[in-house]
Amino acid sequence: MFNYRPITVTSFAEPFDELAANRVRSQFREHVKFGHRLHVIDLDQLDAPNVLMLRSLIVARRTARAAGGDVRLVNSRPGMRRLLALTGLSRVFPVHSRVIDAVRAFREQPRVAS
Repeated sequence: MFNYRPITVTSFAEPFDELAANRVRSQFREHVKFGHRLHVIDLDQLDAPNVLMLRSLIVARRTARAAGGDVRLVNSRPGMRRLLALTGLSRVFPVHSRVIDAVRAFREQPRVAS
């Protein structure tokens, strides 16, 4: 996990099982608790996407959005991009080819006054 303040970057890696899904859930809660609301999730290290990974993406987004934040995805693999499109998640999450592109997109996004 890397931290481009105030943007947190998380990489999902193999094996993505129940333990990994639980870890992601608790990490996102902790990050949001401490004010880290903008997240980039890098999916490039996943070879075999599964239901747990898809569910974790949705939970991460809900957690971030509940705190006024958001999540962007990174993936350069055509197979994963196809899966995100088939599941409709590419309409829910902005998907970028590189981490730096996702970070820049957050930084270029207009800030809402508090």
